[in-house]
Amino acid sequence: MDTPTGMDTSNLVAAWLSFAVTTVGLGGLISQASAINDQLDPFHANRTAEYLGVWFQRQQRFPWWKITKPPPLGPVITARMADGFCGVNVLHVTRIPIAPPGKAGWSTILAMFNHEVSVLPSSKDSAAAEKADSASEDESIERASGRESAADVARSASWGHIDRKALKRHQSHACIVISRTTLITMLAITNGRPVFQYSDACGFRAGYASYCGQWYITWSIGEEAVVKFASHDSIGKTEVLPRSFAIRVDRCGQIVSGVVSSPTSDFAVAFCGRKEAGTYRLEHAIKGFQGAHSGRHLYNMMGGQAFQVDFLHARAVVASPSTLSAFPSSDAESANSTNATNEEGVIVLELPSKDDKKPTVKMLVPPAEEEVLKQALDSLPWTSLSWSAHRGLRDMLLAYGKPIMDAYRTQLADLLRKTVEEQPDVLRTRGWDAAFVRNNMAHMAASAVLAGQGNSGDSVRVVTDIAAVYVGDWDVARLDEVEFWRREDVRRDAVQDGPVQLDAQGVVALTKFFVLEWSQEFDYQLYHHLPISLYFA
Repeated sequence: MDTPTGMDTSNLVAAWLSFAVTTVGLGGLISQASAINDQLDPFHANRTAEYLGVWFQRQQRFPWWKITKPPPLGPVITARMADGFCGVNVLHVTRIPIAPPGKAGWSTILAMFNHEVSVLPSSKDSAAAEKADSASEDESIERASGRESAADVARSASWGHIDRKALKRHQSHACIVISRTTLITMLAITNGRPVFQYSDACGFRAGYASYCGQWYITWSIGEEAVVKFASHDSIGKTEVLPRSFAIRVDRCGQIVSGVVSSPTSDFAVAFCGRKEAGTYRLEHAIKGFQGAHSGRHLYNMMGGQAFQVDFLHARAVVASPSTLSAFPSSDAESANSTNATNEEGVIVLELPSKDDKKPTVKMLVPPAEEEVLKQALDSLPWTSLSWSAHRGLRDMLLAYGKPIMDAYRTQLADLLRKTVEEQPDVLRTRGWDAAFVRNNMAHMAASAVLAGQGNSGDSVRVVTDIAAVYVGDWDVARLDEVEFWRREDVRRDAVQDGPVQLDAQGVVALTKFFVLEWSQEFDYQLYHHLPISLYFA
């Protein structure tokens, strides 16, 4: 056997050294190329778990040898009245995201909109409740707010079943694309209300405050329209309300479009918008919503069928002095949205005008149209949160129902206070903080009802949940349709003879009216300012 010579050994060592150097060099080049490629990647700062939240785990893997990385994937979000939010009609909304939301607004929204019920605290007997009251503040808050396990959180806020699509780059943001219908639906779900709106040579800007956070819309000239969302930064461990509450997407879409429908019949009516100062007569047009200008286009955009809906039309009348003398003049009482009746049985409502919101619109309501208003009040949908409401609907129903509500206001406030005092354990099992129920809840509910109006989603949640406890095991369909306003004696009892004792139907009806009092006006023609699609950053 030949032994290698010194020359052969030197050549072999040189070959291996050359191979090693080449390998190290290629590895260094690949590493540098990868680092350079990462820096050149337009989505480099948006691929992190800090930015994407739970969607970081749902990205496609790509081979290391590929030079160009594909854009990260985001959810396909669609929302409208007919189809719900991503196919889900009943959402369980939280103000505090129950999963790491990331920095993207769309990721935060998906962490707040849950397609399953969030886990609420377990039932407690009286002894356990007292023990919880005497525990430390942090432990009490932890129990009362209903902390979920990791598995519950992952299931409730996953949205893993919805489609994914490549994100779009805009400035430093990774955006999904949504329609203007989806945006308006999400604003209605979160009880959005306009804070500012500008339209000038630079473009369009708007800000909307909501119960869940702040919305911002920017559409600069020559650029894409961009929507941003940020959750509130003032809510933390001091939260004493239940972790989540149910919202129905279809009902939000109806109210923002100015439509009230009955769940037990084919009754569906839409309301006209605000009018200029003057005198008008209300007319009920059967199946007339398709020919209206009010919220008809938005209703159709959201998947509704306007041709199936009746319409309350305001027809301008030329009132002569003799005609006007038959109706009550506008005084301090009528300026506060009260109403009166002339000798012919026509109800006269004082409504705010479109121009300055002063009560300079006199609306004449004949008896037939009054029956429609009564049924609309009885058919107002039940909700746990105030509405983003069509202003024409809100104006007319409030003006008609306020005298009756005022007559029963003290009685309703006392009834809610008494319910909290008698059933605190039931409220605790529904997720309310024990100390809050014992010390604050009854007074907060009574004060809200007696105030007559306001702007607090928390107060609405307090009042509606107490009313739900009072009526017991009523389902949502039963809450949606009551018979109180259509009773023959309800107006006489309230205004002339004095209010009678409220029953469960009356409590539900007046609670729904209270929600309308505390609801927010919404510009249902916002779609005129927006393009068909927007970037959601």
